[in-house]
Amino acid sequence: MAFQLHPRSAELSEGPVHEHDNASEGVRERLDRIVSAYEEVDRRFTAAGGLGSVLSLYEQVRRELERVSFEELDRMGLEIKAVIEALLKMDYELRKVHNLKLAFETRPPGASPNT
Repeated sequence: MAFQLHPRSAELSEGPVHEHDNASEGVRERLDRIVSAYEEVDRRFTAAGGLGSVLSLYEQVRRELERVSFEELDRMGLEIKAVIEALLKMDYELRKVHNLKLAFETRPPGASPNT
């Protein structure tokens, strides 16, 4: 939800100009720029329901991620790597057996398979 500023009423802007009024106008201009910038940021998140919704989603994701520790993730990663290494070793050994089988299957032309 964007902030809404109401223009100064004519009664407030009439009267003698004081140094305090000039300072107030400078603050008011800065505040207007800040609010405009905020509204622009909020507009960019319209598809997600606005800046408030995005921040709420961020907090929800942060809370959910706290349920899993880095240690747990690291341990699972190591287990996965160990399984991959075991599978690669099995694959390598099976290829060696396949190559040996091919080497022993080669026979001179005309030789019978049972000899």
